[in-house]
Amino acid sequence: MKLRYILAILLILSITYIGYTFQPSSVPYIDNFIVEEVIEEPDYSLEIADFLESYKSYFEYKFHEYGSVGGALAIVYKGQVVVLKPYGVKKIHTTDSVDVNTVFRLASVSKGFAGVLSSILHHKKIIHLDTTVISYLPDLQLKKKENQQLLTVENLLSHTSGLVSYSFDPYIERGVSFSKIYSNLKIANISSKPGELYAYQNVMFSLVDTIIHKQTGKSYETVLKEMIFNPLGMIDASVTFDGFTSTQNYAYPHKGWKNHVAALPLNNRYYETKPAAGVNASITDMSKWLQALLGYAPEVIDSTVLADIQTPRIPIRSKYKYSGALWSGVDSKEYSLGWRVFNMHDTKVMYHGGFVEGYRAEIAFCPEKKIGIVVLLNSANTLAMEAIPTFLHSFFEYSPKVPQVISPLTAQNQTKGLKPHAF
Repeated sequence: MKLRYILAILLILSITYIGYTFQPSSVPYIDNFIVEEVIEEPDYSLEIADFLESYKSYFEYKFHEYGSVGGALAIVYKGQVVVLKPYGVKKIHTTDSVDVNTVFRLASVSKGFAGVLSSILHHKKIIHLDTTVISYLPDLQLKKKENQQLLTVENLLSHTSGLVSYSFDPYIERGVSFSKIYSNLKIANISSKPGELYAYQNVMFSLVDTIIHKQTGKSYETVLKEMIFNPLGMIDASVTFDGFTSTQNYAYPHKGWKNHVAALPLNNRYYETKPAAGVNASITDMSKWLQALLGYAPEVIDSTVLADIQTPRIPIRSKYKYSGALWSGVDSKEYSLGWRVFNMHDTKVMYHGGFVEGYRAEIAFCPEKKIGIVVLLNSANTLAMEAIPTFLHSFFEYSPKVPQVISPLTAQNQTKGLKPHAF
């Protein structure tokens, strides 16, 4: 009986072993089942690796040389984030380091978001760029009836309203509400008909906030989140002072230069003009924004919108703006929908800078070369002016044989016999 029991156990174990051993070595064919080959995307940073290393060395050296407090740098190339790097601290005399999710104020770099959002809404037939503002805001009053009747949404976004530059900015500085400024537009001086001259604005530009609210029934912030921030995964971005401070991970503003830098109190100025200067974002957010601007998020920002913002509307005629050694090679300067459009070294460059007390933001991208850069700083100094043109000049002239980054200011110093820092 015992022997029979043992033999039964051995038989079961043998059958189990045989069944396991002779399992098929490959997955059986299933009708209509196709296994897709996964193609790994190449690392495009390798194409410009020495340029990137050289530029990062330049940026870090200048960051410290100019006495910067905190900042962040992002570079996108062929749809890939090839540099994402924080620098310094959020507040001077602390050890609270900036990280890739630290939020900075973008100031006038906010205008690029308004231009893109307005184009999206235009193609969705929610607002129309060529429609008169008075059609949306019938209570609008301007000093000249002709401007009041002819002013379009496109004029607002391209700084061609006809009002003199920076109309009512002193009101914004004093914290006057936008509604009160709006009721006083009728006293603003006018220098031209709509569409004739470029004259930079914050208040007139921000009328798109009111228009978007009237046409959608939602706040500007809500529409921006629904159509741009959330779809792109810009989780740190906001458009209010409360949105800025509620993150608990924000950079403080600073004034001064080199060894004379001091922290400033936070201020809520210019949040009354959200489209013009109200966006807050981290460098991680801005790297995603760059990818979309370069055409790598077509489900959010498609080619028709990209074409809209890249189409110049008006020349920037000031001979002093974006000239000299820093911006040498710029053949034409124009403005589109919230973006400056430069022809630089025979290549189109989309650019904008921003300043609000204690913060500087700079962004540029080149659709043809598939490259873009963002610089965020919480102290205003020469680096903010130099970083973008240095990047562009160096990239356009880039060769694997000559990877060194030399800024235009450094090159200018060489001609004066000054010994530049060697990278």
